[in-house]
Amino acid sequence: MTSKPSRYSRDEFLARSLDVLSEEGEAELRIDRLVSRLGVTKGSFYRHFENRAEFVRSLVEYWERSSTQVVIDDVGTMTSSPEDRLFSLMKMVSRQDLAGHDLAMRTWASHEPEVAPVVSKVDRMRLTLVRGLFKEMGFEGDELETRTRIFVTAMSFNHGILAMEPRGKRREPLRQWHAFFTRP
Repeated sequence: MTSKPSRYSRDEFLARSLDVLSEEGEAELRIDRLVSRLGVTKGSFYRHFENRAEFVRSLVEYWERSSTQVVIDDVGTMTSSPEDRLFSLMKMVSRQDLAGHDLAMRTWASHEPEVAPVVSKVDRMRLTLVRGLFKEMGFEGDELETRTRIFVTAMSFNHGILAMEPRGKRREPLRQWHAFFTRP
């Protein structure tokens, strides 16, 4: 059995904090509970964050970067067809479980003023990316908006859908979803 590190980098601390949020809820993000859960001291917390407000701000920004901005950046550099870029997006979200913290963030945003604007921003970023891909495929009007919104919603809950599939067979549902969304 491996032991917990005595010190996390800032990003490791934030990544583990997202796991705590998803597994235990935002009540476990109180400083005392969080450092206990992570097996570090309060000094480790304060080495990275001035106070809880800075921690919350940093956590939601980290979630935005690690679950959305990374996909936008990767898809933006691709020169393949919009259908292929959409499938690549699906594979990234699935393989890296990029939607794994979405439900916890949305729940937290429902009553945390610092979190709600970032969740709204992430939604806009995702909708803009996906809408652009569907538009390149030739969809427009109500069909464009409906496909975009359903796709983004489906990907946000993708981790739950794929968790129902055995590990070796997870690619097949991705192909089925892709075919469903790209078919006229």
